[in-house]
Amino acid sequence: MEHEPGLREDAKNLSVVTGSAIVAALITMGLFVNQMTAAPERIVVRELAPIVEVVVPEAPEAPPLAPLSGTNRLYGTVTTVYGSDFTGYIRWDRNEGSWTDLLDATKPRENGGSSLSGIRFGHVQRIDVVDRNSALFTLRSGEQVRLTGNASDLGSGLRALIVDDGAGTLAEFEWRDLERVAFTPPGATPPSESRLFGTLTTRSGLEFTGFVTWDIDEIYSTDVLDGDLDGRRVGVAFGDIASIERNNSWGSRVTLRSGEVMILEGTNDVDASISGISVSDAGLGQVKLSWEEFANVRFHGTESESALADFDGGSRLFGTVRTEDGGSYTGDITWDADEAFTWEMLNGEMRGVNFQVEFGTIARIAKAGRGAAVTLKDGRTFELSNSNDVDRGNRGILIHTDGRDFEIAWDNFAELTLGR
Repeated sequence: MEHEPGLREDAKNLSVVTGSAIVAALITMGLFVNQMTAAPERIVVRELAPIVEVVVPEAPEAPPLAPLSGTNRLYGTVTTVYGSDFTGYIRWDRNEGSWTDLLDATKPRENGGSSLSGIRFGHVQRIDVVDRNSALFTLRSGEQVRLTGNASDLGSGLRALIVDDGAGTLAEFEWRDLERVAFTPPGATPPSESRLFGTLTTRSGLEFTGFVTWDIDEIYSTDVLDGDLDGRRVGVAFGDIASIERNNSWGSRVTLRSGEVMILEGTNDVDASISGISVSDAGLGQVKLSWEEFANVRFHGTESESALADFDGGSRLFGTVRTEDGGSYTGDITWDADEAFTWEMLNGEMRGVNFQVEFGTIARIAKAGRGAAVTLKDGRTFELSNSNDVDRGNRGILIHTDGRDFEIAWDNFAELTLGR
């Protein structure tokens, strides 16, 4: 499959710095696709878009630690190519285990080629394997979309899919074993472990609260954080950890719920060689960052676990585009000539943090500086850049309204307000 320049640019925003050598080096240093014959006149830029104040409010005080009930956990039935069914809690590719977690993939474009994509598991009703590297997704809205693997979340690169029946029996599968996976609300038996949940703070002061994935691998309270304590290798269950703080490039300050504090070093769980840290934030999407941007994470409970019922499978993007000369167009929206549904992701970067923002959580996008100010429905605003979704590389904003199609180039774009 031939990947276009836009795909390479999107991929840059999904990467997380891996390996201490890479980190050390970093420290030292559109047109509308089916243009109609009688296309409307192009909008001419007359004035600059208004300045947008970027507001990043502090995260609300989190409730105390409490066991999660499991309503947030992936659950369903795996049907194998051998004709057997396995039902239970699902751990996908080792690092996804809740409905808000994001499955990364690529999707085909209407005009050929493909682009990076992603979808939260809660929007998916079932996944049918098509071949060694792709699957047909049936969403809760009834829409179907074929996605292709670009890393380990989908296709033969899948590291493992584990099904826990809730009674202590685990079944592990590879991609080649799978025929389909159908997702359903969790059963009556709660899981034996909790999905990690907490508030992460970056070194620049940004805060994100949600389901935490550590080292792009550990996601449950029973998973283990490894490190060297006074020259001796120790392992600590995440369920026993109250917080982890970046101590320096080669170690972490780990505070246990007992109050004990340990300085751990020597492994990629606790130093700059970590593969990355991500947070599935229900009101945003997902953020990823490297060790250099990490300050600390505090694990705690939550009053809202993001159950399957919180997801609807998405719908067509609809909103109003305002141009720089004051023109206004309302209708179905296709962003960057690519994203057309609320389940899809807008990519960008801010202060070293990589964002994948679900369009369904966005209230407004306004051009600002070299990027765009993205305001969420919960009131948070982030000024994102370094992605063709939010800068001059944008391939155009398409509007379908009253039987007519318009294309607004990024140079003409001022703001998009989503919603009817």
